[in-house]
Amino acid sequence: MQATLEDFFKALRGSDLEISLNAQVDAARAVELVGWRDRTLLKSALGTTLAKTTTDRALYDEAFDRFFRFSSFENMAAQGSPAKPSSKPDANPASDAMAAQDLPDPAQDKQTAPGSGGPGGCQGSGGQALSQLLLSGDSAALAKRMQEAAREVGLTDIWFFTQKGYYTQKIQQAMGLELLDREISDTKRQTLAPERARELERVRKKLFVEVRNFVERKLALYGTAPTRQLHDDFLQSQKLSNIEKRDFARMHVIVSKIAKRLADRHSRRKKKRVRGQLDFRKTLRKNAAYDGVMFETFWRSKVVDRPRVVAICDVSGSVRQYARFLLLFLHSLGEQVSDLRSFAFTNHLVEVSDTFESLPVEQAVDKVMQAVGGSGTDYGQTLLDIEAQLLDDIDRRTTVLILGDARNNRGQAHAEVMQLLYQRARRVIWLNPEPVSFWGLGDSEMKRYAPYCHIARECNSLAHLESTLDALLRTHSASA
Repeated sequence: MQATLEDFFKALRGSDLEISLNAQVDAARAVELVGWRDRTLLKSALGTTLAKTTTDRALYDEAFDRFFRFSSFENMAAQGSPAKPSSKPDANPASDAMAAQDLPDPAQDKQTAPGSGGPGGCQGSGGQALSQLLLSGDSAALAKRMQEAAREVGLTDIWFFTQKGYYTQKIQQAMGLELLDREISDTKRQTLAPERARELERVRKKLFVEVRNFVERKLALYGTAPTRQLHDDFLQSQKLSNIEKRDFARMHVIVSKIAKRLADRHSRRKKKRVRGQLDFRKTLRKNAAYDGVMFETFWRSKVVDRPRVVAICDVSGSVRQYARFLLLFLHSLGEQVSDLRSFAFTNHLVEVSDTFESLPVEQAVDKVMQAVGGSGTDYGQTLLDIEAQLLDDIDRRTTVLILGDARNNRGQAHAEVMQLLYQRARRVIWLNPEPVSFWGLGDSEMKRYAPYCHIARECNSLAHLESTLDALLRTHSASA
């Protein structure tokens, strides 16, 4: 039972459904209560413990139906000899195969490698030879043997489509392919049994097709998550300017996951700080009426100061991709930022905070990217706009986060405004997508702006954005 549950958890993770340790424990207890025989009851019990939202439930239902699907060998009887009658009058291949997943043969646990049970490998179904099962068309017994063989060879570790041939061959061998091939060879040498030889070859081909289809279905279950994770890791390390439009939807999912991880991480820090240190004087004074027994306790607590952030993003053609994902990141953090105001610019400053309040984050980002644009970038004019519109609202609780390449098209830099920001704000952080070696070259004014930044760093990937925002939240928590 435990092995089957662990395989099912892998299948759920392959469907992008995160399963906590507590949920896994609850699922195991639910299976102990309801058993495996009633498919509908099992699906309901596991779904109650593993799927917490409507979206999760849809993912769970699809994964359950794919994992507990037993359609292999169903056509064996129709193409050959009559199916071997089952000893149970109401038996069916699906229920028998399902039962096979949680009721493995105790002797199977003693096997340490495929084929260790003898020259024919896995010998389930009462030790019948593979040829007997194939010729009789006993689909339930064949499905059970294939499940056992798949577990022997570790099919749940399949990742890539290039492994399909390997696992197809290994499962056939574990089912007893060696003995089947030997029997085919011996039968061919017997001139009086040509029909049996042809029938054995036919069912051998059918075995290959069924096992290959089984492996392909399992690859879709178990291989999706590792393959997607490799792609996600690649996207997180890629320069954001190189991300293709077809990957935007996946990038939005990745950003949401990272933002949730950061929020969880820093909310835990906040909870640890809520208690603070025990205030002995106030506690003893309050509990004097109880002969000093501390029924009521008082704590010296530090209030966690969530950062107030003003995000100012260059959305010109050269850096608009970076602005897209920074804004997406910031507005996905939710409660971790107490007050967030967002601005976009090319040659004039435009506040876009209302757009994020009225639309979902992804739609708001798209609208901002489309609405704010125009002629060449003018950092000098934008800084003058900041002085006129924002400077009075910036205080020692405010972090100013600027994203841009500081390329000013040979205009006036107005670095004196950066100096005013530096003096008034808690911190000024400048994220520049260009390498540090490019700062100050050509029309870049970064060397003039950098002295008036508390932090100025290269930032051109999701990994860079995550580390920057993590440091932002951590510093506020530590200094609160």
